[in-house]
Amino acid sequence: MCKTITWNQATASVFESKYEGSDGIERNTPFNNGYVLNVLGGKEWTLGKSKQNAFVLNGRVTTSGGRWYTPIDLEASKAINFEVLDEANAFGEQNEEYFRLDVKFGVKLNSTKRKLSHQFYLDLQNVTNRENIFALRYNRLTNSVNRVNQVGFFPDFLYRIQF
Repeated sequence: MCKTITWNQATASVFESKYEGSDGIERNTPFNNGYVLNVLGGKEWTLGKSKQNAFVLNGRVTTSGGRWYTPIDLEASKAINFEVLDEANAFGEQNEEYFRLDVKFGVKLNSTKRKLSHQFYLDLQNVTNRENIFALRYNRLTNSVNRVNQVGFFPDFLYRIQF
């Protein structure tokens, strides 16, 4: 029989973020995505004769409304071959919603003779490979607006020694 330790946490925020410019017009800020939801969970199973080792499984889900941005004035950008923003429409367009699911599992090996611990983890970030938008950029070579995404699926290996 092994002992288990479970932890869970959920946070949610619902909000509105606006500002009034010097022109007297109320506009969105880039952070007016309306909501953010985080759900975390983990479980740790103790292993070994003296129950000093553990297998660990963690997960995290994050979602939020899309960030607001100032669109690029494509015609003005083409004319000067440099990105020009449509300032009259400051933070007037919104990206799609953000979503990310991460899963991490690993093993903790604790010494019975010394204060020493070896930890091995495999952290699978963005396991759904969701293409969350980072920014829109003007491309001077193609005279078009390109989407720049955040990192997709990213496996990360961690080894930690504590003494």
